[in-house]
Amino acid sequence: MFQLSQWIEIEEFHYKKNDVITPHSCLWGDFNFSLNGLLEFSINGKIYLSPPSYGIWIPPQTEHCSIALDQHVMHYICIRLHPQLCDQFSTRCQTLTVQPFLRQTVHEILTHQKSSQYFEHYHQHLLQVLLDQLTFAPCYDQYLPQSHHPILEPILKKLADSARFSETLQQILAEFELSERHILRLSQRELSMSISEWRNRSKIVYAIMQLHHGQSIKKISLELGYKQSSSFIEFFKRYTGQTPTQLLER
Repeated sequence: MFQLSQWIEIEEFHYKKNDVITPHSCLWGDFNFSLNGLLEFSINGKIYLSPPSYGIWIPPQTEHCSIALDQHVMHYICIRLHPQLCDQFSTRCQTLTVQPFLRQTVHEILTHQKSSQYFEHYHQHLLQVLLDQLTFAPCYDQYLPQSHHPILEPILKKLADSARFSETLQQILAEFELSERHILRLSQRELSMSISEWRNRSKIVYAIMQLHHGQSIKKISLELGYKQSSSFIEFFKRYTGQTPTQLLER
């Protein structure tokens, strides 16, 4: 009988700020994500950011390393898949969305593995649910892709400047002698997403860092241009699947 427990392994780790996972590669595929903080991966010369609700798929035999960026202890999950299961995933690194149900499934698997009342058939069922969720998870090339395009690079630099987050997108783009339509086309071509989506993701990365630095939700809301904290909380939950308070509690 086919046993998924022999083909899927789940491990959890806890890392402090600047803890480094040194370069290594595995015969199995890895899906890595953080429950409460920000990971930075270096893979094939590229930098990948993985905030909560977005994990990194790493194909078998792909060298990678990572570093924890948050001030507080980070709870980190690694799901390893047997090479034969990797055929249904990309042969290149991708960013996968971690839906709340996937997060809860991982939590249930880890809890069940430690339970004195362990049932193999239930464990197999949970692993199948987990595999199905990974297989159909929305995926992207990167969460916050970068570009060295001579026109786009200086635009991204200004959009990622936290001191200017309270300004509108149109105010910043007006500083460049280009039509907004041209910038939007360039963004889709170079980043595979709209310029407004890129800026929103940049704000999310900044907000997560500030939360773990102890900044208040109200202060972060104002820095990001929200007059009401409730609007920021709604924005944050839309991108991470949890409120800022829930992120800190995890």
